[in-house]
Amino acid sequence: MMKPLLLRVLFIVLFSFLGLHTLYAQSYRDQFTLELDNDQYIDPYHDRYYTAGTFFTLTHAMHHADTGKLLKKIIEYQLGQQIYTPSTAHIYKPSLFDRPFTGYLFGSVALNWLYANEDALKFTAQLGTIGPWSLGEEVQTGFHKLFKLYPVGPWYKYGIQKNDIGLNLNLDYKQLLYRNDAGWFDIAFDPDAELGNTFTYVDAGAQIRIGELGKFFNSAATNSRVSSTDQGSQKQELYFFAEPQFSYVAYNATIQGGLFTHETGPTFGIYHEVFIQQLGIEYTSSRWSLSYDAFIKTREVKSTALGDQWAALNFAYRFGKVR
Repeated sequence: MMKPLLLRVLFIVLFSFLGLHTLYAQSYRDQFTLELDNDQYIDPYHDRYYTAGTFFTLTHAMHHADTGKLLKKIIEYQLGQQIYTPSTAHIYKPSLFDRPFTGYLFGSVALNWLYANEDALKFTAQLGTIGPWSLGEEVQTGFHKLFKLYPVGPWYKYGIQKNDIGLNLNLDYKQLLYRNDAGWFDIAFDPDAELGNTFTYVDAGAQIRIGELGKFFNSAATNSRVSSTDQGSQKQELYFFAEPQFSYVAYNATIQGGLFTHETGPTFGIYHEVFIQQLGIEYTSSRWSLSYDAFIKTREVKSTALGDQWAALNFAYRFGKVR
């Protein structure tokens, strides 16, 4: 398995090389994205809490009536899995147990509206499950066996025991607050809210970008590089970003168990006020997007658990040329 440090070095070299070229090409209607989350991408000695995530996303630019205000309407289909563990994925004494083993398996559909004033509105409906149906134990134990890593578990003793089907609705909004005249620096207001029996929360944050920036109706920042019409030449994006975010969490089933199942297994209470700092780098050409995002999160479990940190690697490929 490739070492996390080597992986980070390769990404830095790749971004630096790609940044030497400004590419212009035609538009594409569809995009496939693979996102891989892992705590070891930010710290090779960190293997706990939100430990791994895998997401497959298909994005399609839809035709829509030209109103002069709405520039794009995009639909996204996503299948994903997230895996959470205690302070170590192999518990050999009870004192190490500070968060349940939990998997979350889901599918979602999202509609994204992009406007000429650079407002972006996204609505997502997500159906998923926690508990044994999430296949978290099978995926984690299989991965560790495949790469001859240390044994994990015991899930049967310290994991969420009851299956719970969850419906979650998310609304995300982005609004440009400021961009300098040269176009290499901007700030956007970026709140979102989710309501459901797996996750319920409200976030308030701001995104700061520095570099070669696309407008929000044609940017990786809003997953809007696809188009149903030929946009002509599209310049690349290569930027660093920071996104501080305050979150009020009302419910988190990966910690508390299912809302309606009355979980009798090992669960914990939650801290309702959570702060998340996101830092990253994004490269986008007409056909490809690559990014590395690091997340640092304050304590969310009412136990001896500390704050959390992880990173996400994103690879996107666009296809379906607009004629």
